[in-house]
Amino acid sequence: MEEKKLYDEDQEISAFASWVIIILFSASIMAFGWIVYLVVPDGPRFWNFGQLGDTPAATIFSTEQPRAAGKLPRQVPMLPEAHPLKPVPAERKVRGD
Repeated sequence: MEEKKLYDEDQEISAFASWVIIILFSASIMAFGWIVYLVVPDGPRFWNFGQLGDTPAATIFSTEQPRAAGKLPRQVPMLPEAHPLKPVPAERKVRGD
């Protein structure tokens, strides 16, 4: 005969009871979604946006050439302990070598 467990965390529930809990939990989520679907009304829709401009022709790059990209500034300063193997000449000026 099996000994009765003293504490709740030591007791096990049957496989049938665990499936019933899972099915009831899933059914409650679906019932909540169905109730929300029935209770919350649809909002009014306003689809008349009028005349929209031709978006591709509205850009300035459709008639003008983009500016040439110049040299971009360094966004992250070099770490003081960083010593590259072959420093770039531009970085030598920054570090003061």
